[in-house]
Amino acid sequence: MSETVLTTAIITIACVICAGMLLSAIYPAVQRATSSAVKSSAKLGDRIETSVDIIAVANDTSQQVYIWVKNTGASEIPQIEQSDIFFGKINEFQRIPYNASLSAPAPCWRYAIENDDGDTKWDIGETLNITINTSTSVTSGDYYVKIVLYNGISDEEKFSL
Repeated sequence: MSETVLTTAIITIACVICAGMLLSAIYPAVQRATSSAVKSSAKLGDRIETSVDIIAVANDTSQQVYIWVKNTGASEIPQIEQSDIFFGKINEFQRIPYNASLSAPAPCWRYAIENDDGDTKWDIGETLNITINTSTSVTSGDYYVKIVLYNGISDEEKFSL
């Protein structure tokens, strides 16, 4: 009888130790998977809430083009300077680097929030006026412009001048 109790006790202790070892081996993997899922969900949520539309394009000089882009999403858009702008004649466009300086060498782009509510953030419904300084004259023809935000959301437009 005492042998049965002793055997049962040893088997119970061994099972508890094995369960603890299994838990300590699996828990970090579950934690990493949960963390990855949370990060992916946050990034996906950011992309779902972000949307922009190019609403107008114009030029008034031979080397400047103005693009108006509206935030049509459900959240403020941060990191405007991290956006990529592509501009040029169709099949001849190039990436235009950001530079806020008025005396920056072309090609470059800068922006101003036209209907800003005073917080200097690109909020829902506000319009961004992008000024592109080109390195070549903007002549009549068919052009292409694309804006790609920091999170990959983009809009593009083909137009004629």
